[in-house]
Amino acid sequence: MIVKIAIDVPLYQNFDYRWNRLLLGCEPAIGHIVKIEFGRKITTGIVIRISDHTQAEIQPGLTLKEVLEVAPMNVIDPGLVRLCQFSAKYYLRPIGETLFASMPSDWKKPEKWATLEKQRQKKQAPHASVDDLSSTQWELNPDQSQALKVLKEMSALNRFEMILLKGITGSGKTAVYLEWLRSILAVEKNQCLIMVPEINLTPQLEKIIKAVFVNEEVVVLHSNITPAKRNVAWWRIQTGIARVIVGTRLSIFAPIPHLKAIVVDEEHDSSYKQQEGFRYHARDLAIWRAMDCKIPVVLTTATPSSETWQKAKELKIKAITLQNKAKQGATLANLHLIDLVKAAKNKQIDSIGLSLEIKEVIQTTWEQGKQTLVFINRRGYSPILHCKACSWKSECKKCSAWMVVHKKKRVGQEYTLQCHHCGTVTQPPKSCPECGNQDLATVGMGTQKIEEHLTELFPHIELLRIDSDSTKSKGRANDLFEKVHNGKPYLIIGTQMVSKGHDFQQIQSVIILDVDKSLYSQDFRAVEKVFSQLVQVSGRGGRSGQVAQAQVYIQTEFVEHTMFVALKNHHYDEYFTEILKERAEGKLPPYSIQALIIVESKWSEKNLQILQEIKRYLEEEKYPETHIYDPTPRTLHRLAGVERDQILIESTSRSEMQLALERTLDLIETLKKENRNLKIYIDRDPILY
Repeated sequence: MIVKIAIDVPLYQNFDYRWNRLLLGCEPAIGHIVKIEFGRKITTGIVIRISDHTQAEIQPGLTLKEVLEVAPMNVIDPGLVRLCQFSAKYYLRPIGETLFASMPSDWKKPEKWATLEKQRQKKQAPHASVDDLSSTQWELNPDQSQALKVLKEMSALNRFEMILLKGITGSGKTAVYLEWLRSILAVEKNQCLIMVPEINLTPQLEKIIKAVFVNEEVVVLHSNITPAKRNVAWWRIQTGIARVIVGTRLSIFAPIPHLKAIVVDEEHDSSYKQQEGFRYHARDLAIWRAMDCKIPVVLTTATPSSETWQKAKELKIKAITLQNKAKQGATLANLHLIDLVKAAKNKQIDSIGLSLEIKEVIQTTWEQGKQTLVFINRRGYSPILHCKACSWKSECKKCSAWMVVHKKKRVGQEYTLQCHHCGTVTQPPKSCPECGNQDLATVGMGTQKIEEHLTELFPHIELLRIDSDSTKSKGRANDLFEKVHNGKPYLIIGTQMVSKGHDFQQIQSVIILDVDKSLYSQDFRAVEKVFSQLVQVSGRGGRSGQVAQAQVYIQTEFVEHTMFVALKNHHYDEYFTEILKERAEGKLPPYSIQALIIVESKWSEKNLQILQEIKRYLEEEKYPETHIYDPTPRTLHRLAGVERDQILIESTSRSEMQLALERTLDLIETLKKENRNLKIYIDRDPILY
């Protein structure tokens, strides 16, 4: 037999090998992981097609190489192979790259297979100890009960269904979909996948899920687990031992042979889009995988993405809405807009930009024994260091971005400058590099500066800062979140890490700082993103009857902005619809399809020359429903010393876009061979420009 094999190499072709039944001891099957000789090295491949002949051109005197060995691991299920084949075609990536994208690194090494098999034989299926545990049961309110009923009815149809489970923060969406999954898992062998956007959400959700499914093994997949744990996790998923899989975007490529339901939590979150290498969108692939497997997929959120909301408005998907808080006594937040213009005129704002009203709120909340959350989505001390004399700013030498001021606790090293894009860290200059002025000052504020300022103002209040800097050490994030859950009247300063997925019970006041910069961004999605973020942050308060009505305070210079008005009046659906109207008028996604062709090198002029050649080729082909824009620099033009330029392609026809990109791929591969020092790649459905 002849098998066509995908290999983890940046090549768009697959390779034929001979399958010797006597040598290998089994018949070939799609999804077999095999050991092969490729060129002069031994590597791993995956069987994706079986035939009795080859179409490869064989030189005289040579024969096809044979498959050397079959891995002891189970065959990758055909559903996953089909998903990877679709992903490779849609995102225009080699099939080998998609198949090996999330596979544990040890599985890709034939020399490790014997060791893996010994480990597997030692690992027995765990026996759940339920002596001191009882399965969590919720008392669902009428809203939740009705939603659960609809979900069960949809899954009973045994076909693909796409369902939007939309509800205000704290409405109990998690309880609804976990109760639904409990009914799915009542059938023997059934497996389910729960996807979350970020790693820091998985520990809390994992704890809840294990309390619900005490007799099931829950496997967690994300980029921070050790290689050994990933090896075991894949084996347990593939053999059906693990029936509940929780993971970030890479979990969509998990080998789940008996997959019967998918949940995409916080479906609007941009973290589901991979931004490097294989640039896929995990939410979209989850929908495709559910459609291919003929199973239901549930998208949950308080703030739907424009793509999902459009489908709901056009009745292309079923929408279920939870309008009430789940817990008795929980309330919708009361929102206050603090006019920074008026505060400045009345001299009620301090040196770093905090209003007098904010300070009074913090003190009053603490006196009531409750917690205050201060949200600012910028880590570090200050975004810029600048010279007052000549306007010099702390620009990164490797990137077209500012170096951020970070405060350090080390003796003799109070501050450093860090680039959040390339990771460069330097000491700040003692005087201006351009004019010699020693009067250098910081501009703007980050979490560290707010922490320092509030510590001086409120030395009697214990303060917690939760951002990616304060949670670098293992287990630190969990420790900080546990402190918040314990209910002591802390003053909490946080970034987006605290904005979603956390069921805090004692937060009564939420303060939101520095949001105005997002309102007038060149990114057409900016307002949609900040609106979703503000809804999520506001929802951290008033989640139980243990606090009075939650109060949310937003400092802004634009109190009349329609986004703030919608937030204040809880007119979320109306605002989503208004966003769709603006997109339709501008023919922007979801009313068009976009792709970027990006060129990277050390020379921007060369990038633009290559992009002009690609643009001319596309225009010569004449695609009537597709517009090709002129080459432009990326928003972050220089990254780690590499210049980055792009052309944007926009179309109202998905099929025409696919055809244009597939035809252009041949030209791109030719240009890459002729220009080895350039990187050229395609980004389908981009979210960064």
